[in-house]
Amino acid sequence: MNHDLEDIAIVGGGLAAIRTAQGLRGLGFGGRIHMYSDESEPPYDRPPLSKDFLTGALDTGGLHLLNPKALATLNLDIHLDSEVVALDPGGRRLTLADGTTVPYGRLVVATGAQARRLPGLAPSPRIHYLRTVDDARALRTALANASRITVVGTGFIGLEVASSIRHLGLEVDVVAADEGPMIGIVGRRLSRWLTDLHTAHGVRLTNSVVVSSVEESATDVSVTLGDGTSRSSDLVVVGVGVSRELQWLREAGLEVDRGLVCDADGRTSDPFVFGVGDIVCLHTGAEHEDLQHWTAAIDSARRTAHALLGIEHSHDPSDGFFWTEQHGRRLQFVGTGKVDAETDVLSGSIEEGKFVAHLRSGSTVTGVFASNSPREFLEARRAFQKQTAASTAG
Repeated sequence: MNHDLEDIAIVGGGLAAIRTAQGLRGLGFGGRIHMYSDESEPPYDRPPLSKDFLTGALDTGGLHLLNPKALATLNLDIHLDSEVVALDPGGRRLTLADGTTVPYGRLVVATGAQARRLPGLAPSPRIHYLRTVDDARALRTALANASRITVVGTGFIGLEVASSIRHLGLEVDVVAADEGPMIGIVGRRLSRWLTDLHTAHGVRLTNSVVVSSVEESATDVSVTLGDGTSRSSDLVVVGVGVSRELQWLREAGLEVDRGLVCDADGRTSDPFVFGVGDIVCLHTGAEHEDLQHWTAAIDSARRTAHALLGIEHSHDPSDGFFWTEQHGRRLQFVGTGKVDAETDVLSGSIEEGKFVAHLRSGSTVTGVFASNSPREFLEARRAFQKQTAASTAG
C-alpha cells in the first residue's frame, strides 16, 4: 500500500471511527482516509445488539450506521478484517496482524472497548459475551435451542439481554455482585424499582453474589455462586463491563491509564496520534475521566475532527447522556450517579413506571433519570445542562 504521509488513518470501525471520518469530510478534508477494522462488517451500531438484533426484529443491514450510498460518498479506504497489532510513532507506521506495515500521516485510535471476561471463563458454545455483531449472531443462534439462561451482571448489557430473553419467552436467572441493578448509577431507590420491573416480567434476580465456578457438560452449564447455591441452565451470558486493549499503545510509548490518555480534543502524548470514543481516558486537570457512552463517542469525534484540521470549535462538555430499553420501557439518564444518591420525583409516578426524577447528592443535583417520559426528560435535561454550566462558570 502506498500512502501519502498526509493521509489520516483511523484504527477502529465503530461509531467514533465513522463519525470522525464524517467530521473530517464535512470540514472539507479532501485527503485519503484509511480505516482499519478488525471486524467483518462496515461501521455498525452496537446498542441494538442486545435488543432488537438479539430478538430477531433487526437484521445485520439494519445495524449499519450508513447505507452503502452514504458510505461511498465519504470516499474512505475501508480495510475490514484488518487488525492493527503494533504502532511505530517514530516512523509513523502501523503493523497489521498479517505482518503488513502501512504508513500514516496522522492517526486516530478508535478501537473502542471489549467485553470484560471473567477469569478462567472463556467463550464457548454455552458461554457467551456480547460486544460485536459476531457475538450477537452466535448468541442468537444458541438461544434458538435453549430454554433457560443464566445472565451474569446487572449493568446495561446484562439487563438488556435479560429483557430480550424474556421477550423470546425463555427463562432467565440474573446473578450479580452488585447490591442491585445499575445501582452505581441510579442509586438504591431506582435500583429497587428496576428490580421490581424485571421481577414483574419473570426475571429471577440474585444480587450481592459472586461467581465461584462454572462447569460445562454436554447438556448444560452450572454456575456456582459464592453463597454456595448454583444455577443450571443451557447457556450463560456474561455482561460485567468492558476492558480496553492498551498493550500495543503502551508498547508504542503513548501515555495510557485506564485508556488512552487524551485531552478534550483527542490529542495524546504524541502530536500525530489522536484518540476518540471508548478507548479514550480524558485528561481533565488532575483526574482521568472515561468516555464510554454513545453520545460521548459522537462528541469526541466532532472535537477531534476539528483538532486534526486545526479548526476552532466549541468545547461543550458531554453531559453523560445514555439510554437503555428494558421490558418495553425507555430509560434515559444524564449526569452522574452514586449508590447513595437521593431521588426526587419531578413528574409522574415511580410506582406507575412513567416518571422523571432528579438524582441528588446533598443539595446538588447530579443527574436526571426518566422512564417512558421522553418529552419531560428533554426539558429536565436542558435545565440540568444550564445548572451545570452555571456552576462551572461560577
